[in-house]
Amino acid sequence: MREYVTLANALTSGSLVAGFFSVLLIFRGDYYPAAGLIALAAVFDALDGAAARRSENGDEAFGTNLDSLADVVSFGAAPALALYMSSLYVLPVVGVAACLVFFLCGAWRLARFSTCKNRLYFVGCPIPGAGVLVAVLAAVEAPPLFALPVALILGVLMIGTMPFPTFAGLRNREELSEVVEEYRQTRNA
Repeated sequence: MREYVTLANALTSGSLVAGFFSVLLIFRGDYYPAAGLIALAAVFDALDGAAARRSENGDEAFGTNLDSLADVVSFGAAPALALYMSSLYVLPVVGVAACLVFFLCGAWRLARFSTCKNRLYFVGCPIPGAGVLVAVLAAVEAPPLFALPVALILGVLMIGTMPFPTFAGLRNREELSEVVEEYRQTRNA
């Protein structure tokens, strides 16, 4: 296992640890600190990607798999649980269903991620952004009739094919605008 101890994998592990402690806080009803840990996991997630791109250790498969596992906990399970416990518990069946849809869509999006890589855009909404948004809704204990459709819409956006720009895409706006135009044409065809 020594060959897998890299800066990128340590940062990914930090994201996983933040997600785990977030779940513990959710069970205590501490939604603000839980959301803060999910946001911290997003910082670790951004840093681990940058560290992995700078590294040439050859552990890409291990790091990619570890990253997906961390993301499904920190941005899928933890935010979905937080939203149910803080807000959607008043809608027992529908609330569980919405949180489950969000969680499953996030997992499916992560499974598809490695098959649809593009330096300019992500295919579908990235799970860290969706997870942080759901965690914020949980922290403020958003009204159930607001939180429910937001969770479902974010789930659909994660498994959809709409391009979401990467940092590289934002820096290369001309190339990105071509991608967006191509997406619009295929949607209108």
